[in-house]
Amino acid sequence: MERTERFCRIELLIRSRGCVSFADLMTELGISRATLKRDLDHLRTRMDAAIVYDRERNGYRFAGTGRLLRRGAEPAAPGVWFSEREIHALLTMHQLLDSLGGSSSMGRHLQPVLERLQGMLGTSESEARELVRRLRVVPPVRKPVRGRSFERLAGAVLERRRLRLTIALDDGGGERDRIISPLRMIHDGGIWLLDAWCHESEALCRIPVPQVRAVQTLELRAREVPMRVIEAELDAMPALRAA
Repeated sequence: MERTERFCRIELLIRSRGCVSFADLMTELGISRATLKRDLDHLRTRMDAAIVYDRERNGYRFAGTGRLLRRGAEPAAPGVWFSEREIHALLTMHQLLDSLGGSSSMGRHLQPVLERLQGMLGTSESEARELVRRLRVVPPVRKPVRGRSFERLAGAVLERRRLRLTIALDDGGGERDRIISPLRMIHDGGIWLLDAWCHESEALCRIPVPQVRAVQTLELRAREVPMRVIEAELDAMPALRAA
């Protein structure tokens, strides 16, 4: 078990039981006395966790209400060990990794990360599974990208090369070709978007990647536009406008 997962498990165990003995923590985590002492010391001195030893109960608990994750934090409701932001981040990461599946090359490499993440979601495997079933994060509907368009667009963004794109028109009235300098790619609302400089209109534009029908890399360097200019003009756009 990695140290980060151990830290989370220690806090989860204390939160769920109120007070946990040193021996029980060692057993649950499967670690040595010296390792547990170092972990508890790190949590208290470096991560500011309000963990105290209760002599009367012969165990470790959180100071104050006994359910505070950090000094000054709001008391957690029984059975809820994370804040809204924390559980959203953990469940989103779990969902994204799980969606890759174990059959893909990347999925196999990331399987240990998924297992450690699951360990952070509960004090036991069954508790983690139940949490994932009972609390869900529904992602936006993802619009697919044709063929290898994404790889070619992302490669051009990084290599700073101009592109000739064939783009489907919004009104369904056919296609048009445009020469653009790709600047960056962002994912928003289930869709990949390409921010670019259009060399025909001499202006910045935002292109929905699913509308790209063909990509041709040109032997010309992309035009450079300062990121502050891109952010100022495109990030405040109320709607998409393709080149």
